[in-house]
Amino acid sequence: MKSKLTLFLLGLLFIFSCSADAIIPDPDDPVVTPDTWGQTTTTTMPIVYAASDVSQATIDLTLKWYKIATDAWGNYGNIEIWIVGESADAAKALDISWCTLRAAKDAKWDTTWDCVNGDPYGAGTGWSPFYRYVTEGGAAVSTYIRDYTDNRFLTITMSAKYPGPEEDDYKPVTLHEVFHTYQHVHISDKDDDLRTIKMGGKNKPWWAEGSAEYMAQLLYSRQSGVSSGYLKERMAVKYDAVADYKTLGKSLKEITYDDGIGYDIGAWFIAYLTHNEGEEKVKVDFYKDLNSLGFEGSFKNNFGKTSDEYLVLFDAFLNTEKVEALKIIP
Repeated sequence: MKSKLTLFLLGLLFIFSCSADAIIPDPDDPVVTPDTWGQTTTTTMPIVYAASDVSQATIDLTLKWYKIATDAWGNYGNIEIWIVGESADAAKALDISWCTLRAAKDAKWDTTWDCVNGDPYGAGTGWSPFYRYVTEGGAAVSTYIRDYTDNRFLTITMSAKYPGPEEDDYKPVTLHEVFHTYQHVHISDKDDDLRTIKMGGKNKPWWAEGSAEYMAQLLYSRQSGVSSGYLKERMAVKYDAVADYKTLGKSLKEITYDDGIGYDIGAWFIAYLTHNEGEEKVKVDFYKDLNSLGFEGSFKNNFGKTSDEYLVLFDAFLNTEKVEALKIIP
């Protein structure tokens, strides 16, 4: 008799693929993967679950840039990559595959609430992690660390648009999402409110998005073939958001996703912090202390000031003309 996982792998309607750097799991291995949350691994790459209309070239491209990111920041376990294409039917099949995989990996997974029920693509109801990407595009990281399930894991979802794999922006966006996984694996709290505080605050993109955006663009700028002026050009465009930031009259920590400038001004804050404190302090030391000291504790321990005190200095820096501000960008 074939094992449950063997039947599962044979019956799925999505592409399961990997590059030469990835590890293909044995179908007879245990369904539930070991809990390696927060632990680095030198042997395992994430499995890619792709919709049937996603090409092998897109899968290989995504894994290539995932590896560039993890070579720089560390490769952590319990991460899955899901790629959505342009076909709604293929995304529907991916939804079914998602639910089948979740139920196989975790007996406590609630298929009533955490799988598609009805037809979210039509008039029915239901929850889908993928269908909106067909029309809206984008990319995201989701954390699944709950006190009522056994399997802790992270997902990176990439899509065929905004940006698509044929666009250069797909590469730094992949790096951006991988940095989010790096942030999350340094937080072990199961309580969403506690996790949110350690990411900079609920619906507050200044820290989480600012860090992911700047670190991704910085790493991308260092790759072979990328223009030597790339990072300054990107940060120059982001500096145009300063005028809107001043008009809003909010503290950076009060800016929400809806304000539309959190990524850009947040990236500039991380650039400013990195310039003053050093890259290692911002991307390594802060995260080493985050879980035990909390956000403010780690911030003050590593940067010598509270975040509010540092933001006062940053706001003063933003009075600088763009050409002068860009001098801090490597």
